[in-house]
Amino acid sequence: MSTRFRVDLLHPGGDLRQMGWVAQSWAEWFTGPDAPRRLALFSLACAAVLVVMLVAVILPPYWRLSSDLNAVPGLRRDVAARQADLDLLRSNLEALSEEARRQIRWGELLATLSQQVPPVLKLQIVDAVRSAPPRAAGQPQSGPPVRGESTLRIEAVTPLRPGSPPLLEVAQFIAGLMRDPTVNKRFQLRSWELKPGPDAGPGGGGQLLNIIIVLSERV
Repeated sequence: MSTRFRVDLLHPGGDLRQMGWVAQSWAEWFTGPDAPRRLALFSLACAAVLVVMLVAVILPPYWRLSSDLNAVPGLRRDVAARQADLDLLRSNLEALSEEARRQIRWGELLATLSQQVPPVLKLQIVDAVRSAPPRAAGQPQSGPPVRGESTLRIEAVTPLRPGSPPLLEVAQFIAGLMRDPTVNKRFQLRSWELKPGPDAGPGGGGQLLNIIIVLSERV
């Protein structure tokens, strides 16, 4: 008994294709006898690729974004705290700047007084006062703050002498003080007063004359 074999050299693999072992084209992978198995394997491969893409490409940015979103409330609290510190620092700097300007103006005023005061006058008190104006009846307590009146009070003494020399010296002192630009640009003469003072004693030159000059700040 002999067995015949047929080999098609022009179409190799044709017998295998007929038995379903090898697909003839890419379409037979989905329409041939083993199409369900191939579709299942193809689906598993696609699912594996999608899982790898999800893990490698999508999840890390998502985790980073979630972490950043969770950190937003803390960052807002930090920003609010920094803003409060900045406001406090700004207010302190403004207060220091205002105090520095006040010290400069006060130094200029004292220098002017030392230049204008005559030798026979002896300064006793130089006082700057800011008084709040009284509220009118029926005016509500709440509301914008009202700027108080700033006054400069100068008290001095001079020996009491017969005649008018003390009065002339005081008038010359006030006139020179108000002509000075440092004083004139900030203050105006409000009132001045002369009145007898206490006795300086035997070694103090006798009776003293009190001089009170009040300057009000220009608005």
